[in-house]
Amino acid sequence: MLVASKKDYLPIFVGRQTIFDADLNIWGHELLFRSGGKDNFARFSNPEQATAAVITEGFAIGTALLPKGRKIFTNFPQDLLLKDAPLALPPEDCIIEVLENVVPTPEVMASLRKLKDSGYTIALDDYVEQPEFAPLLELADIVKVDVLARSPTETIKISQKLRKHSCLLLAEKIESRCILDLTKSLGFAFFQGFFFARPEVIAGRSIPTAAVNRLRLIHEMSGDRFEVAEMARIISQDPGMSFRLLKQITSVHYSFTQKIRSIAQAVALMGSRQLKQWLMLTMLADIGPGGRGLELLFTCVHRARFLEMLAMDLKSRRFEPDVMFLLGLFSNLDVMLNLPMEDIISHLPLDKEINAALSGKHNDMRQWIDLSMAVERGDWTSLHSMLRSFRLDEKETAVKHIHAAD
Repeated sequence: MLVASKKDYLPIFVGRQTIFDADLNIWGHELLFRSGGKDNFARFSNPEQATAAVITEGFAIGTALLPKGRKIFTNFPQDLLLKDAPLALPPEDCIIEVLENVVPTPEVMASLRKLKDSGYTIALDDYVEQPEFAPLLELADIVKVDVLARSPTETIKISQKLRKHSCLLLAEKIESRCILDLTKSLGFAFFQGFFFARPEVIAGRSIPTAAVNRLRLIHEMSGDRFEVAEMARIISQDPGMSFRLLKQITSVHYSFTQKIRSIAQAVALMGSRQLKQWLMLTMLADIGPGGRGLELLFTCVHRARFLEMLAMDLKSRRFEPDVMFLLGLFSNLDVMLNLPMEDIISHLPLDKEINAALSGKHNDMRQWIDLSMAVERGDWTSLHSMLRSFRLDEKETAVKHIHAAD
């Protein structure tokens, strides 16, 4: 396998889509890669070498903060399959995704058998009953079915045909609750799609009072009126949060010698900026507990830090970094609370421009949410246009998106 040093290629964008099991617990992720620069392969003259570098580096970036045990779907072009490139990644975590344009030649089949013998799981992408894919079906552990591209009747038929094979089914591009329910009833094991980034409206449900209060407190902390003394008072009235603050303050991120004698002292040691962000994340984590909530929180935090870092470098300073951080942090509240965004923001004293952006209305702020979502979803065509519109350097933006996950 060809290997390149980091100095030989530009930073890459890594998008990530979550995959859920039948209980809607997080089971794995699909990583979507793109190298930086005007060309997909930056400075490389050998595209195979560039792709190998993007995959291996991107895998490390995309999985750095994930809990152990998460399965990672990684797309490999045919040439890299033939060169045994997947062997560079851990078989216990990496699932080899065979794209629909891979031709099952004897050489390709031999490479895939070698990977299976080495302990890798093989997934077949975008299966549409192609006759030439029959040999691949015999090797596939997982078959991904694009449910957006076919009617419910067609989905039923294809699932019935796949039952005679010993593979598990993954429904991809799910965009509605009814399709999710259909595929679950058909025995699909895994589920992926934009539905999981949208609210599920449940009749009669209202936003919990405790969640409202915490969201309001987060909003207050994001403004200019933030007072450390008042935050220390609020924290001291909450034993659980006080305990978590002391654990945080004694972590490796803060180095000091004196013993803590009060919550006010701990708050002062942390500093106002770090305290604000820690409080925001802690309270938001409490609002959306559980596996799915933690994954959504990771997305919110990553997006918030990414937008904050972009705002810090914008010469116009059209939006303050704290405002951009809050925008990213709140951008997935509808999913975390399982409610329409309009119902949530009606309880919050947010600026009209922020309200409009969170509601999906097109304005200057909404464009920044769309930019971050384009990176996360691997929509590189839209991303290139946005970067050009915002006059952002692609390489520097890629670096910021990577560092935002640290």
